[in-house]
Amino acid sequence: MADILIRPTETGDAALLAANLRACDREELQAVGYWDALAPIADSVRTSALCWTALADGELACILGVAPLDGQTGAPWMLGTPLLDTQARVLVRETPRYIGAMLEVFPHLLNFVHAQNRTSVHWLRRLGFTLHDAVPYGSQGALFHPFEMRAR
Repeated sequence: MADILIRPTETGDAALLAANLRACDREELQAVGYWDALAPIADSVRTSALCWTALADGELACILGVAPLDGQTGAPWMLGTPLLDTQARVLVRETPRYIGAMLEVFPHLLNFVHAQNRTSVHWLRRLGFTLHDAVPYGSQGALFHPFEMRAR
């Protein structure tokens, strides 16, 4: 089992993630209309109210964060490298703490996940998000599931 460290996102993490993005996340960005991964990742990091980087044995596994949509609603997001898939079990145990921090700032979390990104759809369900029927989303009109969670 890898040694997992989750720390605040630092300069350079977005570029490292973009250069090593796992295929399902790259395909999801392309389904929205982003052909260059760096710009949307850097924007997500920059606009997020909370943002963390997970490292497994010192290697970047993922970046997760939440960007404000309005005063009560935030858009949670997470993108990873192939290392994320090999460390999913450990990260599923760690992630609820960070989702809890997001819910303290934004009592309603809402975003969209590419319907064909089975890995992320499964991950979101395991974390307790409610997934809704897929709808066309983004400039490409691909099907995405709206997903959400509310503070209790």
